[in-house]
Amino acid sequence: MRRTFLIAAAAIVLSACTPMVALAPAGAYAVGDARVTLARDWSDVSTDKGGKVRLLTIDGPLLNRLYLSGGLVDGERLFTSKSATSPIYSATMSVREQVEFVVDSLAATGLERVTTPALRPVVINGERGVRFDVEGFDADGLMIRGRGQAVKANGRLYVAVYLAPAEHYYQADLASAEATMDSVQF
Repeated sequence: MRRTFLIAAAAIVLSACTPMVALAPAGAYAVGDARVTLARDWSDVSTDKGGKVRLLTIDGPLLNRLYLSGGLVDGERLFTSKSATSPIYSATMSVREQVEFVVDSLAATGLERVTTPALRPVVINGERGVRFDVEGFDADGLMIRGRGQAVKANGRLYVAVYLAPAEHYYQADLASAEATMDSVQF
């Protein structure tokens, strides 16, 4: 009896340490005041389920992750980090500064030597923005590739960033991530 109690107590403690995982099924998905269409099933592993930024993954956040923001306003952060202070969004940022804001935000999460080798214009839901490639390294030196976008609409900044290890995982889910990025509705 005591052993069963200890096992149950340990399970409760361990479950409190893990983020809640919720299915984000293919189809319409709400993120803050934005909507996207997920091209496939993802898992929502966001720590703040009611927040403006959602973290979606297919195989686990170390293997692939898709960050979606639902309309940042002046003075808000894309991410909060325990180890570093992430930058604050300003509504007066130029397009290049919006990309730098995303890069600096990713650096605050631990991604190192982040670069954006290819910036290009994108039109999402009738609004002009920027799409860009992302390259960097995790703390163990693993090369991470990604695709990001920033679109300003209705006085808010909508950011989407897909990240995965350069080998295999990046290319494996890129099409699904881009389809989701293309589908943003403000």
